[in-house]
Amino acid sequence: MLTGLVNSKEPRAGTQPAGASSTNMLRRSNARLILDAIWRVPSLETITANELMASTSLTRATVLGVCDDLIRDGWIDETAGQQATGKGRPARRFTLRDNAGYVIGIDAGYNNISSVVSNLRGEVMGRGSHPLVVSIEDIDPAPRTAALKSAIDSALTEGGVDPAQVLVVCFGIPAPVSRCGTIPTGNQFWQAMDIDQAAVLEQHRNWISFIENDANLAALAERHNGAVDPNGSFVVLLAGERFGAGVVEDGHLLHGSLGGGGEMHYLEFVDGVGGPEAIAPLARLWASEALAAGRTSVLAEHRSSGEGPSAEAVFAAAEAGDALSVEIVERLAERLSRVIATIASLLNPETVVIGGAVAPSIARLAEQIEAKVGVMSHFPPQVIASPLAGDIVLMGAVNAAIARVVRHALDIELHGRQPTAPVPAT
Repeated sequence: MLTGLVNSKEPRAGTQPAGASSTNMLRRSNARLILDAIWRVPSLETITANELMASTSLTRATVLGVCDDLIRDGWIDETAGQQATGKGRPARRFTLRDNAGYVIGIDAGYNNISSVVSNLRGEVMGRGSHPLVVSIEDIDPAPRTAALKSAIDSALTEGGVDPAQVLVVCFGIPAPVSRCGTIPTGNQFWQAMDIDQAAVLEQHRNWISFIENDANLAALAERHNGAVDPNGSFVVLLAGERFGAGVVEDGHLLHGSLGGGGEMHYLEFVDGVGGPEAIAPLARLWASEALAAGRTSVLAEHRSSGEGPSAEAVFAAAEAGDALSVEIVERLAERLSRVIATIASLLNPETVVIGGAVAPSIARLAEQIEAKVGVMSHFPPQVIASPLAGDIVLMGAVNAAIARVVRHALDIELHGRQPTAPVPAT
């Protein structure tokens, strides 16, 4: 849900003559073209007025006029240009002000909240995290709200970022989110994962905020920063606490009418799977059950954690040759192969990317899983582990937040805008 759109500079309807309104619309359209072109320029590089003219088909006067406006508004800077060859003025060069504002991406998971604050290029400035235990039976939003506030404050403090410079916050949650920012009713887990954005941001009401499904954000991250063809067809499978899938077809994210595209509750009806529980809880459960039954294993050292050995501990012990851990990993690989085979049969993606904190552990099993899927499915995809690992939802949230800034840039008044002065023409 989009909240807190700040300081709109749009004139109210009826306050200007039609001609003036048309002129403003044209100027905004031109500004949008030019700012988008400058935003696409890689960090530390510049773009000239001539290059902007070529990419936008606008006149020199229009390009320079709009750039002066964007400099005044704090979105771009002008840098010293090299002297033109022969007679003439040096080329005017422009670049995005990477630190004109900041965005926050949040992975609001089941048992941990993590956050990052980044500049407008997606470069991480600071991080924060806060452990959290949610009771699905007794849904109280207060602990989740407190954890979110703590994670946000920690990221801002580590990054040395003034909260007044934050423009957009994106919350990634393990629940379907409709296009209007609502969560479908009737599922207790989904309701427990919801976020009271007004309560979390009560001290920051000028921030734009919205929520999105974590697997969809993971798919966006993989499309922008991962190892897949961004215009191809792939599925990002979050396989940590609960299975969730972000589905991309020919470069387009499939959302679903209520945000349910990629939901995995159908696994309750799949033989050999039986539910959406993923790698982490099953590794803990199976290890705890085996130890309670008297099995000997190095995993006994991890029983003091309360929930049992972590998935990371199980995979590490299996790598070291622990017999019980090897058995558990084999069971997990079989289960994961069945899940991916169902995805392959339904969606026929080119690639299934396994994301989340378990990705580095799963990477060692990718070829084995791919072979198992090949036996089960007529359309076996390539199976890989995401190089983004546990940051995949965070990076997707940052990407989504920056995209929201880009869309609303002309309606945002930057805080304390102090752009560098334009370089005078000589």
